[in-house]
Amino acid sequence: MSLNVLLITLDQFRADCLSVAGHHLVKTPNLDRLAQQGVRLTKHYSQCAPCSPGRASLYTGMYQMNHRVVANGTPLDRSFDNVALLAQRAGYAPVLFGYTDQAIDPRDATGPDDWRLNSYEGVLPGFDCKLFIPEPHDLWIQHLRANGFDVPMNAQQTLKTEQSAQQSLASLHF
Repeated sequence: MSLNVLLITLDQFRADCLSVAGHHLVKTPNLDRLAQQGVRLTKHYSQCAPCSPGRASLYTGMYQMNHRVVANGTPLDRSFDNVALLAQRAGYAPVLFGYTDQAIDPRDATGPDDWRLNSYEGVLPGFDCKLFIPEPHDLWIQHLRANGFDVPMNAQQTLKTEQSAQQSLASLHF
């Protein structure tokens, strides 16, 4: 029997910003439960920045100088192996909820009007994308609203309500 694997990648999120890691202000009960029931990598550091290059390193196991993703929007060469393709070969069915911050290799475009050529929010080859959530996360916000949550449409509105938010619904409580 194979193990279930849940890989969560968070950008702009320091490892010590979890209450399970001892942070005195941030409360993250749901992430804490995942950390307590699984494996939490306490000494993992991004190989590079910003988002796309860092994720390209994580997904391929390569240094930035080798995968050549130098900025958000830089295409990832399709010839590189990645964690999703490796998982497929091991008998897993990798599923994605969100996006992987990887621009497609232009050789894979369906033509000059392929929308993926203008976005770095693509899906890494090998993943079966069950829920694509590109920025500005309108689909996710609509889903939350449809399920009864009062969610502002942008981060600035959310931050303005932080001081008066019910503790369990505050943005620092995830």
